[in-house]
Amino acid sequence: MAVRAGDSHNFGRHVVVGERWVHKPRAILWEWLVLSAESPLRTLLAEAATRDGLGALFDFLPDLAFTTPEARDGGQVERVVLEPLPETLPADQRRELARIVGRALALFAWLGVSDLHWENLVIGAGARGQVVFAPLDVEMILGDFGLPTETKLLPDPDPEYAAVCQHACGVRRVLPWLGKPVDAGDLVAMAAAYRATLAFLDRHAAEIAAVFTALPALATTPIRVCLRGTEEYVRARAEPLWPPLLAAESEQLARGDIPYFFRLHGARGIHWFADASLTEVARLPLEGDVPQLDPILPLARALRGKHRKKLREEGLFTVIGAFDHPSLKGRHEEGSVAVTFQARTLIVEVRGQELEARRDLSAFVSSVYLPCRCGEVTTPFVPPVTVCDAPR
Repeated sequence: MAVRAGDSHNFGRHVVVGERWVHKPRAILWEWLVLSAESPLRTLLAEAATRDGLGALFDFLPDLAFTTPEARDGGQVERVVLEPLPETLPADQRRELARIVGRALALFAWLGVSDLHWENLVIGAGARGQVVFAPLDVEMILGDFGLPTETKLLPDPDPEYAAVCQHACGVRRVLPWLGKPVDAGDLVAMAAAYRATLAFLDRHAAEIAAVFTALPALATTPIRVCLRGTEEYVRARAEPLWPPLLAAESEQLARGDIPYFFRLHGARGIHWFADASLTEVARLPLEGDVPQLDPILPLARALRGKHRKKLREEGLFTVIGAFDHPSLKGRHEEGSVAVTFQARTLIVEVRGQELEARRDLSAFVSSVYLPCRCGEVTTPFVPPVTVCDAPR
């Protein structure tokens, strides 16, 4: 039996979950690129990894079937089917899971994929026994990210939202197996995989950009833009918000929808659908007291955004800082990356180059460790309702 799920968007449209398929009434092009092994992006990544002698580098992504991936009003996506991972992994499998986390952080940060909170992540064993660690929804892509926190896999340190970001960050899904704190060797393996995956993606940037450029629906497929969280829109029905609601937000709330905004590649401004057929597109003013868009990755320059160096260097420290803990000590090495955990500093060696940073990286990332375990479940999907078990 099919059931409706999630919020209402765009004139009462809902996700509908069936026994084998999920109908998503919105563009699913970006999900198809990332979550179908038959997409041109996944095909390229697999072939390039084989050419580079890296094997199944992105085997942690599922292979899902899709219908009408280029339609603006959506289509059907095969339901994810996973078996739970064993509650305890042996040391070698735990180390490999750490590497998978590093690869995922690199891939999604490099592609500019966001909204990867823990409710949007699944983890489990696929049909071949491989670990699958991937999002269910991919709506926000091609952001020019400077830090992996922008994916929401790692928690942003913004003091206004730090507690929410810590609870919601996607990597909490792996903590039941990697531990609290993560083993120092596992953390360095994660950091090395992050760095190596970024290097791989940089090498093949022109080929990846060509995949996006060749998409017939590139310029017409919405890339979602979140102006506020759903919780704020729910509150708006009972109390005023600050900053006040835009007219376009009020219009969508009045018809019973959670407001849905998007950008279009190659077009200026923030858009929304103004009619039920999704053919009329309206746009917020380009100037004035309105939200402004963050930079998008330039396809014409082979996805070489201005933040790539920052993503490699500061991003590496951000990954380490998110999982750091006072109990981690000594020097640990994997591949071309070595990390020395000193009392107050981190020393990172990458291919003979030595980088140093203060051990407290709270200005860049919050810790993934929380006293509660509300999102740290061993089931492939998180429960529909989760109550935080932190002491009050």
